[in-house]
Amino acid sequence: MDYDFAKQYMNPKRTGNVIRDLNPMSKVNLMLVLGLSPFIVQNYYYGFGMVILFVLFSAAAGCFRSFFSLYWKVLLLFGVFLFVVKAAFAPGEHVLFRLWGICVTTESIQSGLNIVSLVLAFSGAFILFVKTTPMDEFTYALEKKGVSHMVSFVILSSFQTITDLKQNAQVIMESQKARGIETEGNLLKRAKAYIPVMGPLVLNAISSTEEKSIAMDARAFSAPVSHTFLSELPEVSIGEKAVVILFDLAFVGLITGRIVLWLI
Repeated sequence: MDYDFAKQYMNPKRTGNVIRDLNPMSKVNLMLVLGLSPFIVQNYYYGFGMVILFVLFSAAAGCFRSFFSLYWKVLLLFGVFLFVVKAAFAPGEHVLFRLWGICVTTESIQSGLNIVSLVLAFSGAFILFVKTTPMDEFTYALEKKGVSHMVSFVILSSFQTITDLKQNAQVIMESQKARGIETEGNLLKRAKAYIPVMGPLVLNAISSTEEKSIAMDARAFSAPVSHTFLSELPEVSIGEKAVVILFDLAFVGLITGRIVLWLI
């Protein structure tokens, strides 16, 4: 039993899913290539195609529900707002209609669709990376590449703080609801219920930061020695390296083609 328990930490961590088991640095590489490629192509058909691709990737990685529950909020808050502003105020020649001094043109709608596709494509790549990559694995991969353990801890702590704040906010809202305070309803009622929560959340975040610093000091976190880890990442296979290099070459080809078109 003791040997089997120890062996599970000696073997590389695997989930059995091809996307999730990719090396975190490979995921970062692919995220940047796929997320930034719409900025090079500058075509909203391509951008929305990448959005559909990320949705399919999330389904293949087994995280569609958690991915889309966050992604639709980005679409609603940023996508719709940017499209409306761009379609209403961007210049153009082919006027579709005028309303209260706002002139909507074919060019402004195309410009709005283009900027929305860029935002959704990059945010989709980032959200998919976060949903498929545990932050402890990502920071461990950074340390193996030579990044300081202090920098990696700051990155890990930042993501963990966001998760902790969300959980603490839910606990406080549930306690407020148990006391008879209205926490559901229209936007105004929710705002009135959420504003008093901000104080305890900030105080809790400050106290947790102090607790973490004391715990780190007690464990000699800043000691100038090499650190040990409870688990290992799988070795990057030749096929994985080939896929990453292929995407990188395609991205370089897009940049080169764009520069050539610009010079012509």
